[in-house]
Amino acid sequence: MLPVSRPTTRPLKIYATDPTQGDRSAMITSIAVEYEPLAPGPTGERLEVVDYDGHVGAYYDAVDLDDPMILIRGGLDPTEADPRFHQQMVYAVASRTLANFDRALGRRIEMRKGPKRSRLRLFPHGFKGRNAFYDRKLHAVLLGYFDADMEDVGTNIPGQRVFTCLSHDIVAHETTHAIVDQIRPYFLEPSNVDVQAFHEGFSDIVALFQHFSFPNLVSREIQRNCGILSNPGALVQLAEQFGYATGAGKPLRSAIGNDAARLDERLTEPHDRGAILVAAVFDGFFETFRRRIRDLVRIATGGSGELPPGDLQPHLAERIGDEAVRTAQRQLDICIRAFDYLPPVDITFGDYLRAMVTADFELNPDDEWEQRSALIEGFRRRGIYPEGVISLAESSLRWPAARDLPPLADALDALLPQLLKVEAARFSQRSRDADLVGRVGARPSMGGTDDDENNASTLKADLARALCAYAGTNADGLFLRPDLPVSVHGFHAVFRTASNGQLLIELVAQFVQVDADAGADPALGGLPVRGGTTIVVSVDGHVRYAIAKPLPSPSLPGSLARSAERRMVRQAEFVALLDAKDPRFPFMDATRLRGRMKARMSIRSLHRDG
Repeated sequence: MLPVSRPTTRPLKIYATDPTQGDRSAMITSIAVEYEPLAPGPTGERLEVVDYDGHVGAYYDAVDLDDPMILIRGGLDPTEADPRFHQQMVYAVASRTLANFDRALGRRIEMRKGPKRSRLRLFPHGFKGRNAFYDRKLHAVLLGYFDADMEDVGTNIPGQRVFTCLSHDIVAHETTHAIVDQIRPYFLEPSNVDVQAFHEGFSDIVALFQHFSFPNLVSREIQRNCGILSNPGALVQLAEQFGYATGAGKPLRSAIGNDAARLDERLTEPHDRGAILVAAVFDGFFETFRRRIRDLVRIATGGSGELPPGDLQPHLAERIGDEAVRTAQRQLDICIRAFDYLPPVDITFGDYLRAMVTADFELNPDDEWEQRSALIEGFRRRGIYPEGVISLAESSLRWPAARDLPPLADALDALLPQLLKVEAARFSQRSRDADLVGRVGARPSMGGTDDDENNASTLKADLARALCAYAGTNADGLFLRPDLPVSVHGFHAVFRTASNGQLLIELVAQFVQVDADAGADPALGGLPVRGGTTIVVSVDGHVRYAIAKPLPSPSLPGSLARSAERRMVRQAEFVALLDAKDPRFPFMDATRLRGRMKARMSIRSLHRDG
């Protein structure tokens, strides 16, 4: 008898919108997540749901999503009353978020954090409180629950129990914090005013555009708005229930739809500043969406372009919805893919725009719908301008090609093909089918044998040494300080499909340096002074991009030397700004003064203060 192949996806039901919003807004949907064998929890290869209630000090019974009675129903039916559904909800949304990163980056994101923490842990009822956050030390997302405000309740019942784990946007937001910390760990160090705001804004972007993968929800919003999606509405409000329930009386994000909201040097609070980034990206999305539906609207209105009042014709709404979903998915892919074209430290909003433009140009040079130009215009409208460019023309915004760097050779020639083989196996769904691997025995996998993992670890260690040697030999071309040691972070192979259907395979690696002497300045409060370079290498070993945030060095060319000096000044000024706003600063003892910036490097404190 022929064996039955393992399915590629698993349907699970979730709340697409917050359940306390009432019949008008609440919506249930079923989403397809990557299929994997699950232990009770659920616990998979990269995610582990631990339902410990920190307030009552007890564990809730863990759901077994591989139970045949649950499998045949496509998961448990949504309900606020059953903790097992809460567990299903956080697993499904976190899994969907990971899949979006896998898709856009062209590799399987590894959530291992050291030898003892092989998975990201998710706590649906982690504590009682008006918060939800990612904790780096615990390598966990903790979601709180609380009683709604008795007076300013929004759409909640006064005193109603609100579970943040039932908000798709909050779970996606916090999961994104964890993923960003995994692939760019130094983006939690607040070396300038944009760093923490980027963490917040980017996490909002993922939560927002992930909503567009729910076709029924998109169609409903299009029907409500007669095809015009520029108004806030359910797709744009980030966790509206969370904002009302805490007593704030308004949603957490409000820059979208506010044409007057622009970046200002006086805007330093991370959530408010991050909202400007969200608005810029959404502006670009909405302009592209309007371009894509212009012909549909013109045909439907006999050339007037003005839709009549009332509900849209169902087929027209469906077609417009399809265009919204496609546009949003590409916008999300651009936003995530940009990470491979970012410097490893000291991120700014301008760096992010340049990375998005470069990353999308590499895969879609033709840009049929001019989505990149719409994105650039969105940033211009919001007052976000990159440093070191002569104009906002696309050719000026793209990172310059690397020059004067020899191809990766010698030991790397032998190691790169081995890395490609391992990474291709990890990225392949086929390789994660344990039964198939046992029969074929051809590919190592993340969930494979200990020998597979040991071999992969040995290969990565050898490759890291070879890359360090390359960086030491070519420090000037990589804009690194030759007198400081180099560490290698986040090197991996990527597999992407270009718009012409060709497979694009590259290696991405991050070189990081730290100036311990400069970082010892008490005025910096323990904030490390780092520099670094991200390289993008073609499959033949040629370095295509060297994207640098260098430390000051006499060997730097004039423009980069001035930029490095300004960066050091900017870092010191930002620490002074945080000190001035911190009411605890005048009362800190010597120990707390030395480590005050480390205490500010957490999502938990960021969300508490926001």
